[in-house]
Amino acid sequence: MTFLQRVKNTLFYFGLTTIGLFMERNIDDIARRTIGNNYTMSAALARTDVWLYQSDLMFDFPKPIMPNMVNIAGHMAEEVKPLSEDLERFMQSSGDAGVVIVTFGSMIAAMPAETADMLAAAFARLPQKVVWRYAGTPPPSLGSNTKTMQWVPQSDLLAHPKTKAFVSHCGYNGVSEAMYHGVPLIGMPLFGDQHDNIARVEARGMAVTLDIHSVTSDEVYQAITTVISDPRYKEKAKFVSTYRQDQPQLPMERAIWWIEHVIKHGGLPHLKSRAVELPFYQYYLLDVIALIVSVIAVVLLVCWKCCLFACGICKRSSTNIKQKSN
Repeated sequence: MTFLQRVKNTLFYFGLTTIGLFMERNIDDIARRTIGNNYTMSAALARTDVWLYQSDLMFDFPKPIMPNMVNIAGHMAEEVKPLSEDLERFMQSSGDAGVVIVTFGSMIAAMPAETADMLAAAFARLPQKVVWRYAGTPPPSLGSNTKTMQWVPQSDLLAHPKTKAFVSHCGYNGVSEAMYHGVPLIGMPLFGDQHDNIARVEARGMAVTLDIHSVTSDEVYQAITTVISDPRYKEKAKFVSTYRQDQPQLPMERAIWWIEHVIKHGGLPHLKSRAVELPFYQYYLLDVIALIVSVIAVVLLVCWKCCLFACGICKRSSTNIKQKSN
């Protein structure tokens, strides 16, 4: 990371932490009115026996975690089902060129007409067929190679052997499915965690990022063409997919085992970190640092005073000697 990126990360951390504190207070107020006076968010978090994370060592960057933090990335993956007859026929009609899957998630029912037309123009230039989840009015530049649908079986399409690339807003589920099936990504994040998601898979070498607010039709076309034609993207995606699928236990099975394990033993206190019970000044050793700094400051001050006292004695002695000699 560059220096500016590290500064940005630090500012985001403190900003999100501050927002979290205000949100926690609001939640505590609601909880006290509905559950009881003794309930707080921090107390609930401290009592948590196991944490189930939508992450793994391929999606996330290496970091230390507690023993009660369990990665279950891909737990929502379902068995691949055959496509409808019409959609399968469209996929097969792509020949060796293959198909590009495009979806911007369920939260984006439609997009600005200018953006949709810009994307449609880029897709129309591709030799590949395109399956685009799009619910708006068909853009004027929509090509004959593009099939728009209000809903798509995303995971089943990504698993299809004809699929060559995935254009996505980079929601977690879409990114996770692309990683599992080994499909290179062209990411156009919109908000929230989507920028973080695409940054992680881009770091694995299986994706490129475009700014949907400023990108041009030519840039979209070039990005898709590069990802499909450059074998390094597919190789990296295959490596990620192999890792995701080569697990001793399915993510959902792992989640179920841990939940049953907590119920069976009535909690897992031996796996909890005592850090969650500490006030922030103890967690960050601010009291220890303050003591050490204070001791050092006092020692330096005493040394400084001693030096001044010694210098004063020496100066007075020198003055007395000169006066006697005169």
